Amino acid sequence: MLSRRRRSARQAYNFIYFLANFYYHFLLGTKIKGKIRLKEKKLILVANHRSFNDPPLIGTFAYSFRRSFDVYLLAKKELFHINPFFTKILKLLHAIPLDRTGMDATAIKEALDALERENYLVIFPEGTRNKTDELLEGKSGVGYIALKSGAKIVPIFLKNTDKPFLRQLLRLDRIELIVGEPIILPQLRPNSKNSKIVTSIIMKELKRLKDENSCC
Repeated sequence: MLSRRRRSARQAYNFIYFLANFYYHFLLGTKIKGKIRLKEKKLILVANHRSFNDPPLIGTFAYSFRRSFDVYLLAKKELFHINPFFTKILKLLHAIPLDRTGMDATAIKEALDALERENYLVIFPEGTRNKTDELLEGKSGVGYIALKSGAKIVPIFLKNTDKPFLRQLLRLDRIELIVGEPIILPQLRPNSKNSKIVTSIIMKELKRLKDENSCC
């Protein structure tokens, strides 16, 4: 039985994702290609990152796919210092503050705990919004979390999330969310060297999705 406070937080969580779902899928008409075919209770969703739209868009997709579990996201710690209200929203949506200057042990532990509780975890391996036409080098933290947790990884390529709002609204640059096949990782120990190897595998899969869906 949930406490009154937790019940209120759950209702707010559901309401925010309801609004986000309306915005991205009904107002902007986001096109989704593919779907998550796995039945595992803990998954890591990895995606390219070009816009502020990316976290709520993927969070909404994951939330709508499986409502009985929560969605956690790794977010740069600077977002938690914008203002108290925004910080409260981030915490409500299970955003985990991440220090991008190095290997953030606290954030990694929180991410692993979320996966252990059978939740989805959203990670943007590039570590920042990418303003170039090519994917940035992935951060090794995603590889470490994947190896340490043993969770399956689903790659997602986001297209046109950085385009002007009016063009998105008029479907001139329609947002697309392309779901790839689960990434099969080698059985490796979770150390620095192997984390880089796994991160490289993840980024190659994201590049493959990008190349297959960048023509038009």
